[in-house]
Amino acid sequence: MKNLLVRAMTGIVLVAIIIGCTILGRPYLFGMTLFLSIIGIFEFFTVNKKLGYNPSIILGILFSIILLTIDYLGYVKVEGTALIIYTFIVMGSMTFFDKFNLETTYLQVFVIMYIPLAFSRLILLSGTEIIWLVYICSWGTDTFAYLVGSVMGKHKLSKKLSPKKSIEGAIGGVVGCIILTYIFAVFLKLDNKFVLMFVAAIGSVISQMGDLCASKFKRLSDTKDYGKIFLGHGGVLDRFDSVLFTAPYIYLVSILIY
Repeated sequence: MKNLLVRAMTGIVLVAIIIGCTILGRPYLFGMTLFLSIIGIFEFFTVNKKLGYNPSIILGILFSIILLTIDYLGYVKVEGTALIIYTFIVMGSMTFFDKFNLETTYLQVFVIMYIPLAFSRLILLSGTEIIWLVYICSWGTDTFAYLVGSVMGKHKLSKKLSPKKSIEGAIGGVVGCIILTYIFAVFLKLDNKFVLMFVAAIGSVISQMGDLCASKFKRLSDTKDYGKIFLGHGGVLDRFDSVLFTAPYIYLVSILIY
């Protein structure tokens, strides 16, 4: 009972902070994503060190700060060039200083794409109505998948990656996400509600893919949770694994639709 109460209180505070930062806008989203990225990189590299890799946490965090600052200041066109320069630095460290082996080099570059680059899409979505779809697709799906799976779940979605998840729960997550999106569109009096519902359906599937992909890394390293920063919820990558997949998707949709 105590653990359930702690989990509930942590969840309420976390949601309040995220909603607050989103409403307050770009500077607050920058601070939030910067914090989440730094912790997320630390968690991800810590887990992968169990697999024998030895990435540089300092280098990853440093470039994470640079990348998010670039996007916050509005220099999105510089983003690609900055990523190329970072890749050259990592490759140079491997080639001339034997800092990394080949697998760690890939990991060092990959983590930037996976965590800070994905989180930075929230900064770029700041001030738009569609940013809320990131949260609806991520946590709305997760909530409905859990509720439906608890009541109706009989067929396992993936025994190896997440034994508790069911096909029924996954379908319930998609349906729930569509319903929430419809309510959201009606509440804001949006004209393209059916387009958004279609977008949300795909986003729900992508969200669940993000969850399973994060679980894969945990299974490979025999890790239960990425961290303990959120009491009762684990680490940043335990709570935001689906956001890391849905934020880039919703950002792409925003470019195509708006």
